[in-house]
Amino acid sequence: MKRSMCIIWIIGVTLLVSGCNQGTRLLNKIPVNSVEVKVLDQNDTPVQGAQVQASNGRETTTDSEGVAKVRFGSVGIHTISVFADNYMPSNFVVTMPADRGKIVTRRLTGEVRFAGLNFGAMNMYPLVFNYMFSSYGYSPQLEPYKEGQSTAWSISSGESDGDVLTMSKAFLKEMDDGKEWWGIELSKMGEDDSKYVAEILFSEDRSKILRYREKIGESEVQEKPVSEGWYTQPVSLTEESEQGAVKEENIPLDTMKGSFKADLLVFGIAPNTNLKIWKAKNSAVPGGVLKYEIQGDSELVYRNELIDFKTKGASTMLNSY
Repeated sequence: MKRSMCIIWIIGVTLLVSGCNQGTRLLNKIPVNSVEVKVLDQNDTPVQGAQVQASNGRETTTDSEGVAKVRFGSVGIHTISVFADNYMPSNFVVTMPADRGKIVTRRLTGEVRFAGLNFGAMNMYPLVFNYMFSSYGYSPQLEPYKEGQSTAWSISSGESDGDVLTMSKAFLKEMDDGKEWWGIELSKMGEDDSKYVAEILFSEDRSKILRYREKIGESEVQEKPVSEGWYTQPVSLTEESEQGAVKEENIPLDTMKGSFKADLLVFGIAPNTNLKIWKAKNSAVPGGVLKYEIQGDSELVYRNELIDFKTKGASTMLNSY
């Protein structure tokens, strides 16, 4: 794969560090909890031989029916990642013992292969949602967006070689029944000749995607098929968890939008893997976050940095409502 494509591949793959500390290994000797993961492709065909890796260090592969059992010896929140050749990976979280005995279906989309941003015919939202609405299964949004608010981000990695993508998301409209329309734009920084635009209808509590509409470059708007298993609602952090994760307070942070004061929050989401969030002291920033990144073994996996935000005016570009 050419290095110019590396940023997309790394954005599609959140590295899972499978090394375990001694405490984790001891807990896993008594695997009293488990879930089954059923892996399907875009045509609902079982994917045999997919790798299923959990943040407790356990690894397994799917059988001929596309099913793998993952066992846990500890309670709490665990991240599970699914990998298969020629498919984009899928990351999600389970909570033990609440999810004990459940069958979790994950649908994998075809691997992203393109030069620049010339998208092929494929479902993009497993890739996009990993990085705009979820970070390793957790919500990077610490404050609610208001209708009409939007943010724009640069996305880079430790191996991006200078390539930077920009993504923006916006809370477009709350419908009378509480359902929400959100918008997404994806482009390569400095190149405006190709752009990906999508508008998504969420359920009232944003636990499900109900509709997905997209426009790639100058092509026509398409209504994409939406089924169960593509999207998992990210886990929201409690106020106490946020407070407990604060490592530094009121530190200066320069962004393309300007200079801010921020608190640095650090969460250990897997052995040797940290999620860092810079929370804005300025409540005017939609979502309340200025930057977030994943580090594995003290090396950068990927980073999202705020480059712009608007407190009003975001509306549909695809005439979705």
